[in-house]
Amino acid sequence: MPAQQDVIWIDFDPAVGVEIEKRCPAVVLSHRGYSQLTNLVVVAPITHAKDNQLQEDGYFVPIKVGNVDGFANLLQFFTYDYRRRNAEYVGLLPTPEYFRIRSMVLDILR
Repeated sequence: MPAQQDVIWIDFDPAVGVEIEKRCPAVVLSHRGYSQLTNLVVVAPITHAKDNQLQEDGYFVPIKVGNVDGFANLLQFFTYDYRRRNAEYVGLLPTPEYFRIRSMVLDILR
């Protein structure tokens, strides 16, 4: 079961409109208790978009965990059924990076 601060692979398909699609890595934002209660997980996808204005604005946070690298896209977080979307554990995001991501997501929601 995914836990907060994990980096996982998860299926984003089917997608609608401009949503992220295909199987991609993601940072888990929700805590394990949420997943136990709902069978869902809240994630921010990790993208390889480079030279993106959102990166310069701070909405893309650099990630390197195991064989996964890229940028956590904080403007497109999703809630998914982690079982039906075939979540697969990659590793644990270092705490300073996770707290940066968490703080920025909370700012977006204010």
